[in-house]
Amino acid sequence: MQLGFYHNNDTCIGCNCCVIACKDKNDLPVGEKFRRVYDYAGCTWSIDEAGVSTPSDYFAYSVSVACMHCAAPACVAACPAGALQKEEADGIVWRDEELCIGCGTCAQACPFGAPYVSEVSNKSRKCDFCRDLLATGEDPACVGACPTRCLQYGDIEDLRATMGDTDNVAPLPADPGTGPSIVFKRNRLNPSGALAGVVLNAPEELESATVVF
Repeated sequence: MQLGFYHNNDTCIGCNCCVIACKDKNDLPVGEKFRRVYDYAGCTWSIDEAGVSTPSDYFAYSVSVACMHCAAPACVAACPAGALQKEEADGIVWRDEELCIGCGTCAQACPFGAPYVSEVSNKSRKCDFCRDLLATGEDPACVGACPTRCLQYGDIEDLRATMGDTDNVAPLPADPGTGPSIVFKRNRLNPSGALAGVVLNAPEELESATVVF
Protein backbone atom coordinates (compact mmCIF):
# COMPACT_ATOMS: atom_id res chain seq x y z
CA MET A 1 0.00 0.00 0.00
CA GLN A 2 1.09 3.55 -0.71
CA LEU A 3 -0.56 6.27 1.37
CA GLY A 4 -1.20 9.59 -0.30
CA PHE A 5 -3.13 12.84 -0.03
CA TYR A 6 -6.09 14.24 -1.97
CA HIS A 7 -6.72 17.97 -2.25
CA ASN A 8 -9.81 19.63 -3.71
CA ASN A 9 -8.94 23.04 -5.18
CA ASP A 10 -12.64 23.87 -5.44
CA THR A 11 -13.53 23.50 -1.77
CA CYS A 12 -10.28 24.71 -0.17
CA ILE A 13 -10.85 28.16 1.35
CA GLY A 14 -7.19 28.89 2.08
CA CYS A 15 -7.79 29.13 5.83
CA ASN A 16 -4.43 27.54 6.74
CA CYS A 17 -6.01 25.37 9.47
CA CYS A 18 -3.98 22.45 8.09
CA VAL A 19 -0.76 24.45 8.43
CA ILE A 20 -1.56 25.53 11.99
CA ALA A 21 -2.58 22.01 13.07
CA CYS A 22 0.64 20.59 11.62
CA LYS A 23 2.79 23.21 13.35
CA ASP A 24 1.03 22.60 16.66
CA LYS A 25 1.25 18.80 16.44
CA ASN A 26 4.94 18.86 15.54
CA ASP A 27 5.80 21.76 17.87
CA LEU A 28 7.43 23.68 15.04
CA PRO A 29 9.10 27.00 15.89
CA VAL A 30 8.36 30.28 14.17
CA GLY A 31 9.58 30.21 10.58
CA GLU A 32 9.28 26.44 10.15
CA LYS A 33 6.42 24.53 8.56
CA PHE A 34 5.90 21.13 6.97
CA ARG A 35 2.77 22.17 5.05
CA ARG A 36 2.14 25.28 2.96
CA VAL A 37 -0.95 26.80 1.35
CA TYR A 38 -0.38 28.51 -1.98
CA ASP A 39 -2.94 31.11 -3.08
CA TYR A 40 -2.96 31.25 -6.88
CA ALA A 41 -5.03 33.49 -9.16
CA GLY A 42 -5.18 34.87 -12.68
CA CYS A 43 -7.22 37.15 -14.92
CA THR A 44 -7.14 38.54 -18.46
CA TRP A 45 -8.30 42.07 -19.24
CA SER A 46 -9.47 43.41 -22.58
CA ILE A 47 -10.09 47.08 -23.41
CA ASP A 48 -12.69 48.06 -26.00
CA GLU A 49 -12.70 51.16 -28.23
CA ALA A 50 -14.43 53.19 -25.54
CA GLY A 51 -11.68 52.38 -23.07
CA VAL A 52 -13.85 50.06 -21.00
CA SER A 53 -11.92 47.20 -19.40
CA THR A 54 -13.55 43.78 -19.22
CA PRO A 55 -12.14 40.83 -17.25
CA SER A 56 -12.16 37.27 -18.57
CA ASP A 57 -10.56 33.91 -17.78
CA TYR A 58 -10.47 34.86 -14.11
CA PHE A 59 -9.91 32.30 -11.38
CA ALA A 60 -8.54 31.94 -7.86
CA TYR A 61 -7.84 28.92 -5.71
CA SER A 62 -5.65 27.64 -2.89
CA VAL A 63 -3.42 24.55 -2.85
CA SER A 64 -2.32 22.84 0.37
CA VAL A 65 0.85 20.77 0.00
CA ALA A 66 3.44 19.02 2.14
CA CYS A 67 5.78 16.11 1.47
CA MET A 68 4.43 14.08 -1.46
CA HIS A 69 5.76 10.74 -0.11
CA CYS A 70 6.85 9.93 -3.63
CA ALA A 71 7.02 6.46 -5.15
CA ALA A 72 10.69 7.09 -5.98
CA PRO A 73 11.68 9.85 -3.53
CA ALA A 74 14.70 11.86 -4.61
CA CYS A 75 15.42 12.78 -0.99
CA VAL A 76 15.85 9.13 0.04
CA ALA A 77 18.13 8.41 -2.91
CA ALA A 78 20.27 11.49 -2.20
CA CYS A 79 20.70 11.18 1.59
CA PRO A 80 24.35 10.21 2.24
CA ALA A 81 23.63 9.08 5.81
CA GLY A 82 20.59 6.88 5.13
CA ALA A 83 18.54 9.06 7.45
CA LEU A 84 15.57 9.25 5.09
CA GLN A 85 13.73 6.00 4.52
CA LYS A 86 10.62 4.83 2.71
CA GLU A 87 8.41 2.49 4.72
CA GLU A 88 7.55 -0.69 2.82
CA ALA A 89 4.17 -1.21 4.52
CA ASP A 90 2.60 2.17 3.73
CA GLY A 91 5.07 4.06 1.52
CA ILE A 92 5.58 6.87 4.03
CA VAL A 93 8.91 8.69 3.69
CA TRP A 94 10.28 9.39 7.17
CA ARG A 95 13.48 10.62 8.79
CA ASP A 96 15.69 9.00 11.40
CA GLU A 97 16.69 11.80 13.79
CA GLU A 98 19.79 9.97 15.01
CA LEU A 99 21.16 9.32 11.53
CA CYS A 100 20.52 12.80 10.10
CA ILE A 101 23.69 14.89 9.81
CA GLY A 102 21.95 18.09 8.69
CA CYS A 103 23.82 18.32 5.39
CA GLY A 104 20.79 19.58 3.46
CA THR A 105 21.27 17.18 0.54
CA CYS A 106 17.64 16.06 0.79
CA ALA A 107 16.44 19.67 0.63
CA GLN A 108 18.42 20.26 -2.53
CA ALA A 109 17.26 17.00 -4.13
CA CYS A 110 13.51 17.32 -3.48
CA PRO A 111 11.73 18.89 -6.48
CA PHE A 112 8.84 19.99 -4.26
CA GLY A 113 10.82 21.77 -1.53
CA ALA A 114 9.50 19.54 1.26
CA PRO A 115 12.56 18.84 3.46
CA TYR A 116 14.49 21.69 5.02
CA VAL A 117 17.31 22.04 7.52
CA SER A 118 16.07 23.51 10.78
CA GLU A 119 18.03 26.50 12.05
CA VAL A 120 17.10 25.37 15.56
CA SER A 121 18.14 21.72 15.50
CA ASN A 122 20.52 21.74 12.50
CA LYS A 123 18.68 18.62 11.36
CA SER A 124 16.57 17.95 8.28
CA ARG A 125 12.83 18.04 8.92
CA LYS A 126 9.70 17.21 6.91
CA CYS A 127 6.18 15.79 7.09
CA ASP A 128 6.09 12.13 8.16
CA PHE A 129 2.34 11.71 7.53
CA CYS A 130 1.79 11.80 11.32
CA ARG A 131 2.91 8.18 11.60
CA ASP A 132 2.32 8.19 15.35
CA LEU A 133 -1.30 9.28 14.92
CA LEU A 134 -1.93 6.72 12.20
CA ALA A 135 -0.60 4.00 14.52
CA THR A 136 -3.37 4.80 17.01
CA GLY A 137 -6.10 4.96 14.36
CA GLU A 138 -6.22 8.77 14.13
CA ASP A 139 -6.07 10.98 11.05
CA PRO A 140 -3.03 13.10 10.19
CA ALA A 141 -3.29 16.44 12.02
CA CYS A 142 -3.73 18.43 8.81
CA VAL A 143 -6.59 16.24 7.58
CA GLY A 144 -8.34 16.24 10.94
CA ALA A 145 -8.24 20.04 11.13
CA CYS A 146 -9.57 20.79 7.63
CA PRO A 147 -12.99 22.49 8.07
CA THR A 148 -14.18 21.85 4.50
CA ARG A 149 -12.72 18.33 4.24
CA CYS A 150 -10.95 19.37 1.05
CA LEU A 151 -7.86 17.58 2.35
CA GLN A 152 -8.13 13.81 2.62
CA TYR A 153 -5.81 10.79 2.67
CA GLY A 154 -5.84 7.09 1.90
CA ASP A 155 -4.36 4.41 -0.33
CA ILE A 156 -3.22 6.36 -3.38
CA GLU A 157 -4.64 3.77 -5.76
CA ASP A 158 -8.07 4.08 -4.11
CA LEU A 159 -7.85 7.87 -4.31
CA ARG A 160 -6.94 7.73 -7.98
CA ALA A 161 -9.78 5.32 -8.69
CA THR A 162 -12.37 7.62 -7.10
CA MET A 163 -10.87 11.11 -7.47
CA GLY A 164 -8.87 10.90 -10.72
CA ASP A 165 -5.17 10.85 -11.47
CA THR A 166 -4.25 14.55 -11.60
CA ASP A 167 -1.03 14.82 -9.58
CA ASN A 168 -0.08 18.39 -10.50
CA VAL A 169 -1.67 21.82 -10.44
CA ALA A 170 -0.15 25.27 -10.79
CA PRO A 171 1.85 26.75 -9.17
CA LEU A 172 3.50 23.44 -8.20
CA PRO A 173 6.38 22.15 -10.33
CA ALA A 174 5.74 19.23 -12.67
CA ASP A 175 6.71 15.74 -11.55
CA PRO A 176 10.29 15.10 -12.68
CA GLY A 177 9.83 11.36 -12.30
CA THR A 178 9.60 10.85 -8.54
CA GLY A 179 5.92 9.86 -8.64
CA PRO A 180 4.25 12.09 -6.02
CA SER A 181 1.56 10.32 -4.00
CA ILE A 182 -1.11 12.98 -4.34
CA VAL A 183 -4.31 13.59 -6.28
CA PHE A 184 -5.80 17.01 -7.00
CA LYS A 185 -9.22 18.11 -8.11
CA ARG A 186 -8.67 21.12 -10.33
CA ASN A 187 -10.51 24.37 -9.76
CA ARG A 188 -13.73 24.59 -11.82
CA LEU A 189 -12.67 28.00 -13.22
CA ASN A 190 -9.39 26.55 -14.51
CA PRO A 191 -10.24 22.89 -15.13
CA SER A 192 -7.56 22.25 -17.72
CA GLY A 193 -4.89 24.14 -15.83
CA ALA A 194 -4.10 26.10 -18.99
CA LEU A 195 -4.84 29.55 -17.55
CA ALA A 196 -1.76 31.26 -16.18
CA GLY A 197 -1.73 33.05 -12.86
CA VAL A 198 0.48 34.34 -10.08
CA VAL A 199 1.18 33.30 -6.49
CA LEU A 200 -0.44 35.83 -4.16
CA ASN A 201 1.37 34.85 -0.96
CA ALA A 202 4.16 36.97 0.45
CA PRO A 203 7.50 35.12 0.16
CA GLU A 204 7.95 34.91 3.93
CA GLU A 205 4.61 33.10 4.20
CA LEU A 206 5.92 30.23 2.11
CA GLU A 207 9.58 30.00 3.03
CA SER A 208 10.83 27.50 5.58
CA ALA A 209 14.52 27.52 6.49
CA THR A 210 16.74 26.82 3.48
CA VAL A 211 14.64 25.65 0.55
CA VAL A 212 11.39 26.61 -1.16
CA PHE A 213 10.32 26.01 -4.76
